[in-house]
Amino acid sequence: MPRNVSTSLKTAFGTTLAACLVSSVHAAEQGSGVGDFSYLKSDEVIITLLASTVVLLAGVLFRLRQMRIKLEEKTVSLEKSERHIRLMGDNLPNVTIFQLAYAADGTFRFTYLSKGYERALGFDRDQAMQDAQIAYDHVYETDIPLLKEAFQKSTEKLEPVDMELRILDLAGRLKWLRISAVPHHDKGLLVWDGFMQDISTNKSAEEALLEENRNFQNLFDTIEDFLVVCDMNGALIHTNPTVINRLGYSTNELADMSIFELYPEESRDEIYQVIARMQKEAATTCGLPLQMKSGSLILVDTNVFQGTWKNKKAIFGVARDIANRQRIESALRESQKMLQLIMDTIPLAVFWKDKDSVYLGGNKAFIRECGFETLDQIVGKTPYDLIDPAQAPHIIANDQQVIANNHPVFNYTDSHTRPDGSIGWREISKIPLRNDAGQAVGVLGVWRDVTEQNRAEERLKRTLEDMERFNQLMRGRERRTLELKAEINTLLGELGKTQKYRTTTENLP
Repeated sequence: MPRNVSTSLKTAFGTTLAACLVSSVHAAEQGSGVGDFSYLKSDEVIITLLASTVVLLAGVLFRLRQMRIKLEEKTVSLEKSERHIRLMGDNLPNVTIFQLAYAADGTFRFTYLSKGYERALGFDRDQAMQDAQIAYDHVYETDIPLLKEAFQKSTEKLEPVDMELRILDLAGRLKWLRISAVPHHDKGLLVWDGFMQDISTNKSAEEALLEENRNFQNLFDTIEDFLVVCDMNGALIHTNPTVINRLGYSTNELADMSIFELYPEESRDEIYQVIARMQKEAATTCGLPLQMKSGSLILVDTNVFQGTWKNKKAIFGVARDIANRQRIESALRESQKMLQLIMDTIPLAVFWKDKDSVYLGGNKAFIRECGFETLDQIVGKTPYDLIDPAQAPHIIANDQQVIANNHPVFNYTDSHTRPDGSIGWREISKIPLRNDAGQAVGVLGVWRDVTEQNRAEERLKRTLEDMERFNQLMRGRERRTLELKAEINTLLGELGKTQKYRTTTENLP
């Protein structure tokens, strides 16, 4: 009721009542005595009382009308708000608004269920509202105890529900739902007003992140390198098992240590400088050795970089034991020296080229036969630079044939012009150099000078030819002698004398 109307009614009612009292007092003064109420029978008093009653009833009716209008306005506003909430529930992505009622007979019924239920799980909303058991039957089996526990707490203590639940949708896919609801009693029913949000995407991302963290932790724990994490002041935050096992400190000891204590006393000034640089630089390297608890040193190469650990800036160090690597490198260098010594000692010329016939290396015999003194003088050269340019195309074509066929060629002889202008001969073998995929990427060649051998073979050949001619001449003379002896024997036989010579030509060619 407006304040001015209420004030007017109060004023009118007060005025009327006051007039009535004045009249009563006046009548009482003229009456016969105390306790005489005959004056109330007068028309003036009755009219006054009736008028006051009418005014009072009018005010009450007006007040009731105003209250009814306000109630209707609140009802309309409430209905409008409810429509807005339901409209919002029907259109919010991944959200389902619901009202679930539980009756005394143990049955559940959805009194409201927004369209988000169909989008999230694929079930028909109307069917779910008719039979709430549909929703319950698709709860993931291992999560049913969580749902029962939430129901018990709501029933006994009216505790709000806030939980994550797995449900199988219509296609059988596993979905994660976050359910928040507030229970209350209404007309003998236990009612939950709440919403369900599809958090499957977030859960997948969360599980992927957890898996990534697990993989990172597994790598952190199993890698043989020393891994340390410290804050920006150098206090150790985390170490991997290699640090514990190799350096000999316990986890509790490392928890109270700084990174500086992992290095020898004489090296700490330098490690202080490294940590100071990491306040501004993103990454750096360090070659200082680590010190074991026993005092022994481990040679390492360390990569230091800045990052975050549990949402705080931190410094990471990854140190690799290089003692074994140094042993391997030393053994490799010794092996290379031995191989080079062997190559330089053998009387064969050894060389290797890339796929374009560019020389990459060779032994001393090859360098010497090319007319040079050091390896640097042949590396990067081609047959045009080291050999007679007229013969270079033939050599390159031979290289390309070996590379193209990916097959070796052994013991073929090729001529060349010697430094003195004479013609020499080489026996050459070439094999393809292959990469990890088995593809030919170069040529390894070996040659030996067979000039003197060829000359000796030529002389032997000529000698054998002369010998053959001599043998043929001698065989002719022997044949003629035998023929003469045979004639003499024939003549002696004709004269009746004994034959003088024994002759045979059976073994003569």
